[in-house]
Amino acid sequence: MFRFFTVSLCALFSLALLVAPQLLDRRLLFQGAESYVFYTQSASSQAEMLFADAEHAASVKLTASRLTGESATFATEEEALAQAERYGARLLFTQTTGDVVDRYYYSPQLGAGVRLQGHTVNLHISVRGGSGCAGSPLIFGGY
Repeated sequence: MFRFFTVSLCALFSLALLVAPQLLDRRLLFQGAESYVFYTQSASSQAEMLFADAEHAASVKLTASRLTGESATFATEEEALAQAERYGARLLFTQTTGDVVDRYYYSPQLGAGVRLQGHTVNLHISVRGGSGCAGSPLIFGGY
């Protein structure tokens, strides 16, 4: 009986060591934003989106299951573009569609990304009309 208890306790401890880092590292990727969108279930445009204002963003992110990405809307273009500098990101390519300028980056600090036009992208910043949005790995749902 003691052996079963010991093995069970060790198994639970091992499971806790695997899960704890994921639960504890639920900080917001982007500080100082006006609003946030959290992507779950998929790392594509098929992701479920959870919306939060700045006040509730941390608690929404903490309770989200199968989190796959995050985006944040900023009042100014400068605040959005500062996210690339904050993460030491390298600009890969830029696209312009109408009045929206999309910049695609890679940062080793953000981890895995998605393949887009032959590049691994894990930071996407869109700016329009003086405001901006930053997302990792991409911004889904439009900006």
